[in-house]
Amino acid sequence: MSLSGKYLSGFILLVNICLSGYANKWQDSVLSVLPGLKDSVRVDCLNKLADSFSESNTDKSGYYAGSAMHLADSIMYGHGKVISRDNLGYIFLLTARYEKAVNIYKEAISIAEHIGFSKKLDWLYNRLSAAYYYKGDYEESLKWYIKTADQARKINNKNTLFEAYNGIASIYMARTDYNNTEKYYNEALVIANDLNDSSSIALIENNFGIMYEQQKRYNEALSHYEKALNIYKSKRDSSSIALTLLNIGGCNSLTGNYTGALNFYNEAREIFMRSNDKNNLVLCYTNIAILFSKKKDFVTAMEFLNKALDLSKETGRKELIKRCYEELADLYYKTGKYQKAYDYFEMYAEMKDSIFNEVNAKSINELQTKYDTERKENEIVRLNLQSEAQEARIKQQNIRTYFIATGLLMVLIIVLVVYRQYKITRRTNKELALKNTAIRKQKREIENQKLIVENQNKEITDSINYARQIQQAILPSDLLISKVLPNHFILYKPKAIVSGDFYFFAEKKDKLFIAAVDCTGHGVPGAFMSMIGHNLLTQIINEKDVTEPAEILNQLHKGVRHVLQQDTENAGNRDGMDIALLAIGKNFKEIEYAGANRPLYLIRQSKINETKGDKFPIGGLQYELERRFTSHTIQIQSGDSIYLFSDGYADQFGGEKGKKFMVKSLQKTLLDVSSLPLHNRKSKLDSVIESWRGNLEQIDDILVIGIEI
Repeated sequence: MSLSGKYLSGFILLVNICLSGYANKWQDSVLSVLPGLKDSVRVDCLNKLADSFSESNTDKSGYYAGSAMHLADSIMYGHGKVISRDNLGYIFLLTARYEKAVNIYKEAISIAEHIGFSKKLDWLYNRLSAAYYYKGDYEESLKWYIKTADQARKINNKNTLFEAYNGIASIYMARTDYNNTEKYYNEALVIANDLNDSSSIALIENNFGIMYEQQKRYNEALSHYEKALNIYKSKRDSSSIALTLLNIGGCNSLTGNYTGALNFYNEAREIFMRSNDKNNLVLCYTNIAILFSKKKDFVTAMEFLNKALDLSKETGRKELIKRCYEELADLYYKTGKYQKAYDYFEMYAEMKDSIFNEVNAKSINELQTKYDTERKENEIVRLNLQSEAQEARIKQQNIRTYFIATGLLMVLIIVLVVYRQYKITRRTNKELALKNTAIRKQKREIENQKLIVENQNKEITDSINYARQIQQAILPSDLLISKVLPNHFILYKPKAIVSGDFYFFAEKKDKLFIAAVDCTGHGVPGAFMSMIGHNLLTQIINEKDVTEPAEILNQLHKGVRHVLQQDTENAGNRDGMDIALLAIGKNFKEIEYAGANRPLYLIRQSKINETKGDKFPIGGLQYELERRFTSHTIQIQSGDSIYLFSDGYADQFGGEKGKKFMVKSLQKTLLDVSSLPLHNRKSKLDSVIESWRGNLEQIDDILVIGIEI
């Protein structure tokens, strides 16, 4: 079979797997097929996997999308770059990481525009609009929704045009501009009917209900909600059913039917909790709190409002946080706690201003004016002609009424100015009194907190210093290593008091074992991982009598995943470690090496030879069925220099431009120092990296082990 035939048959096999419906077997099947595929086909397959897991498992979807993006970037595959970033952006939206969603969609749009991927642009514009909307930046959201609509019309994509109109209407509803809201919802509804898309029709019916409810037209709102609910029930769409039940409950509450409202809220809440829908749970908790407040059950109302505020802060949705502040201010006012009511009202006002200030509103109006002007240029010309004719007719009448209107206006302005100044003065005096009381209270609290923090800092520092003594105690002493391996040095520079990097030494049978290990993180978390790694290595080599490097790493990987419970079904911990493990025969003729994401350098006759480790870590996520490491056997000669190291040295920022030191510079430095006597190499390596770092902070633990044969 030709090479191209092999790629084609592999791709066809993968497509057949996807179309066969065996979604639960995708992972194993794809892993078996992917290695034989052409790189661009592998990118496409990884993107399809990311899309398939987007709703059911965001971690896996993100893993596959990230893998597709890195591979597409490395082979300069434009379409793969765009689609992988679209998949990642959707994961960021689902997990409420809106700033990251904005950035990744901007990257996707820039690439798509550069390579001419025009059929994807309207979709990317729409996703970026949604990211800005959820982030609370309505000005940017409206700008991109307008671009979405323009692009969708160019390529005649009614589905995306529907999304754009619905998004524009939602922004206007947030501004209580109901004329424009109704206008764009009606345009969206026309498209949904043209497409015969029942889900889209139900969405617009629901949105009409929300709009009418905000205008206190409750009978019209309930009518639209019922239409939407009937459609969703026919489709068995539980999430949309829950949202509509929440809306119907709100209408019942506003009309005084509290019992019916609570039943609808509780039914919706059960659905949201099953699907872990935090944004809509906030709305549900808030509505239940308002209901109990109306029933004068303020304790229960406060309980639900606090739940809503905690969840809204988790999601980062400014609009939800703002509403929680507003309702808490109202509730504290009703219960006579005026200071707390004032505090929450201030937070509400600040959040409201940040979301929609005067400049923002002005920019939105300018954008809409521009948009309408471009779409209705001919109509504007006609209206201008009519306006000129009308102006000529009423000009004479305006002259007669001008003086009367001017006099009345001046009187009204004077009255309003005086009254406004009186209100401002009265409010300012009250606010100053409240603020002065609050400032005095805060000053006392700050002084008390300062003393508490200082004591806590001293206790924490003392504890970490004691932890350093414990960590130092488990590290092998230089004297112990020198007895059997005299020609060696260890450069060990923790970033913090305790370290995530550690070195290991053991002597078993006819072999000497030495390792450089880089655990996840640094400081206290890294130190905990280093204790786990050291203890497991000791058990595997000294107690289990395992002496083959690859098997040592196999058992270390299983041990880390077992200790951190990463082998359980719902494991959330992803910590692990990278390692370079060297076994030296006591006859000093041969070495064995195995590595996890870390290489071994051997310098012979001023040339550097790299032996790479396996491209996966010890512990952490494991998508393959079984992780197996590889041993390498190397013949050595007198005068050879061997180096093991973590990534901290090469990753250090410094130099004139504040860039990373990089692996190539490390290789050159090791070649340079290998011409020096062994006892001078450690100090030279230390002075080189310190000179490079300069005044910049050390960003990671540094570990370099050198051995001369």
